[in-house]
Amino acid sequence: MDHILVIDVGTSSLKAMLYDSAGNMLNRASQEYHSEFFSDNHVEQDPLTWKTALLSTLKKSGEFIHARNIRIAAIAVTSQRASVIPIDDQGECLHNAIMWQDKRSRAQCGRLLEQLSLRDMYCRTGLRIDPYFSAPKMMWLRDERPELYDKAHKLIGVQDYVAYLLTGLFMTDWTQACRTMLMNINTFSWDEEMLAIAGIPKAKLPELYPPASQPGALTSAMASATGLPSGTPVVVSGGDQQCAALALNILQPGDAAANTGTGSFVIAYAEQPMFDDECRTLCSASAVTGKWIAEAGIYNTGSVYRWFREQFYPAGEHAFDLMNEEASKSPIGANGVMMLPHFEGSAAPYWNPLAKGLFFNLTLGTVRGDLSRAILEGIALEIAHDLSLIEHLVKSISEVNVAGGLVTLDFFNQMQADAFNKTVNRYDNSEASSLGALMSAAVKVGIYQNHTEAYKAICPAKPVSFKPDPASVAKYRTLFERKNDLYQALCHFKGYESVCEPV
Repeated sequence: MDHILVIDVGTSSLKAMLYDSAGNMLNRASQEYHSEFFSDNHVEQDPLTWKTALLSTLKKSGEFIHARNIRIAAIAVTSQRASVIPIDDQGECLHNAIMWQDKRSRAQCGRLLEQLSLRDMYCRTGLRIDPYFSAPKMMWLRDERPELYDKAHKLIGVQDYVAYLLTGLFMTDWTQACRTMLMNINTFSWDEEMLAIAGIPKAKLPELYPPASQPGALTSAMASATGLPSGTPVVVSGGDQQCAALALNILQPGDAAANTGTGSFVIAYAEQPMFDDECRTLCSASAVTGKWIAEAGIYNTGSVYRWFREQFYPAGEHAFDLMNEEASKSPIGANGVMMLPHFEGSAAPYWNPLAKGLFFNLTLGTVRGDLSRAILEGIALEIAHDLSLIEHLVKSISEVNVAGGLVTLDFFNQMQADAFNKTVNRYDNSEASSLGALMSAAVKVGIYQNHTEAYKAICPAKPVSFKPDPASVAKYRTLFERKNDLYQALCHFKGYESVCEPV
């Protein structure tokens, strides 16, 4: 049986997972790390944390593979998106990665808006003008660190950096490039006008390939360091959310998914570019070559739940269990407490990088479990809001396939079903991004003919379904309206004004 080693580079950890061609995970090696959050809305990470994690997990994987005399058909890579690393021609990183959550490039966004309207930019790139994306970060490096910028051979993303470490090549794929604001979403090519407007030479960008390309192979140096076979094909499977969509069966019109990890992403399949009249959703390249996804994201969801555990629950391996138990005992509405998950600004639906997180309506009767439940309800309601935006663009959505760490909680899945007023399907394996990368690579190396065949073989288990409860749906509809009213009320206060002009 063929085997594929999948590298999944997340925001909080890097995982190397060995799968057989039927989707069975035979070995898993992982290493955690943390980004650095600064008070001035800067978010950075030392690229050496990824290099160290990559070498450590691949070495452990190599030992397992060698001990069992397993032959791997390919190494597949999937990763977080929209972070920027300046790197020289010798592969040395010149600055910490400017992470996807970073907001330092608001001034650069304003200058982009002076040259091209938000609507024109959106229809060209599928993206809003926002610090979230890569081009403003690249412009900030040019404006604020000119010597470093001039020295940089390439400006690359996290997946691109890992691919470079594995192959020695500077390359990216459409699913990553579509998060830069420099790729034309209609043609899947670097957009010459956007490059000119941003002032970023194409020579500073990596070579652009379709998703699931295999332009390189494992170098002898990396093989020596890890024990993996030199020359093993390296497949760039694509961005983590696009890969997750594959494993969540988002392969036909009407298919939709909600993937909740550090942040949350609502994704729906599209046969053509889909654009919202108010530019609230995004249009991205699919991990299936020549297809698209409509997408709406939330910066902080699972990360807020983890933050609350770290700050307000005793340390120990059972802290999450205690937190979950207390949250489940609080009723719908969390005894009046409401949480807005904008701890590092808001993406969809509000697109306000200056928005802040909030717990609202606390009393002396409020207990810790109410706050825990309010976090989960705030996440579910924000996802529901994004899902409603997506549904205006695509075929009617009756079911939502879910994945991510929080979906291990049955009561959170029921909460989502009630907040969405739709059936929610949870699959046994929450490693959706890595399974999607596996599907992508398996098609590339010829194990399966297409993604539908790969899905049936790799993800055959039927999901657990959660049906909306009419009484709970009505309560969450009221909470949904209250959430939106609360955000709009906050917009009258200094600090919440959006840096982006109205459409």
